[in-house]
Amino acid sequence: MTARARSLTIPPGGFEHIAVIRLSSLGDVILAESVVRALHTAYPAARITFWTREEYRDVVRFNPAIFHVRALEADARKIEDLVSMSAELEDCDLIVDLHGNAASRVLTFRQSAPTLRSASYRLRRMRWVHARWTRPQPAPPALVRYASALAPLGLGAADPPRLEAGGEAEEWAAAEWAEWGPARVIAVCPGARHFTKRWPERHWIECVASLRERGDAVLMLGLESERRALAEFEARFVGDANVRWCVGPLPRMAALLSRCAAAISGDSGLMHVAAARGIGVVALFGSTVPELGFAPAGPGHEVLCRREPCQPCTLHGRPACPRGHFRCLMELRPAGVVTALDRLIERESQAYIGAERPIDRRETGSLGLPVS
Repeated sequence: MTARARSLTIPPGGFEHIAVIRLSSLGDVILAESVVRALHTAYPAARITFWTREEYRDVVRFNPAIFHVRALEADARKIEDLVSMSAELEDCDLIVDLHGNAASRVLTFRQSAPTLRSASYRLRRMRWVHARWTRPQPAPPALVRYASALAPLGLGAADPPRLEAGGEAEEWAAAEWAEWGPARVIAVCPGARHFTKRWPERHWIECVASLRERGDAVLMLGLESERRALAEFEARFVGDANVRWCVGPLPRMAALLSRCAAAISGDSGLMHVAAARGIGVVALFGSTVPELGFAPAGPGHEVLCRREPCQPCTLHGRPACPRGHFRCLMELRPAGVVTALDRLIERESQAYIGAERPIDRRETGSLGLPVS
């Protein structure tokens, strides 16, 4: 049985075992944490199992609300493997499927427990890519879409997600920070899976040079392959002790991010990591647009998007600009990005004035700041 808008009969003692399914990708798995937290708050005695792919296990394994992470190995994702694994869901009394793809539907097929699925707004998002002349409304943010799965339980909108890094990563980050010790650090996340989501290398060079000239330190985060791809950037800042890289693992990057003043990122998984660690993000959108529903969660961020006539050209990203000019990111200039960063930091500094203690965005879910 699949339940969406209609109400559910909740067992007198509440649910005992809840499965939450979000198999990929990094940003989506992070955003799914908000649903986990809402379920844990409503049913604190329930065992919550989170189903995801092995490569995203570290995103959720330190979450105290999650009893167990069921990680799908890369070599165990064929239909026959999924059918076999679906037997593990038979003792659940509630399943929340936040993916709704073929794999998650195979897992939930013929389960006796009610299965709640989030609204996808797939058609509306496709209209943004292929039929903007129909003037589609913006797709609801992913948090709103995911929270819609909980409507039959009478639960309200989910709060912005929180990402736990674990004790080892936090201790490592504290030691690294004590050894480094710059006054103010800006996190920079230059990578993305798809080329059309990556700000040009020369723009990153100009942006970081501007930050360094005024005294900001810069923490670069990403994969080792992304670092190697920025050879010109590496050559420009080699020997600068206040331009450092962290290339993983993810919990260590997350632990470092929460110590930064703000982050600059493309539309990538690390954009969501930064927001879920409680810092403001300047988010740069290229072949995608925030109207597709994946701007960084929570208020206070700076979302920069030129909205070229050909933008968005894709839901997820492309290996190259189909028009050849790449204006969506080429014309997003470093000076404007630094200005947006300054606006964000100024707003957050004002929010601290008069506060009895430092404000943690992961606790409040908001600093009361508007999204640009």
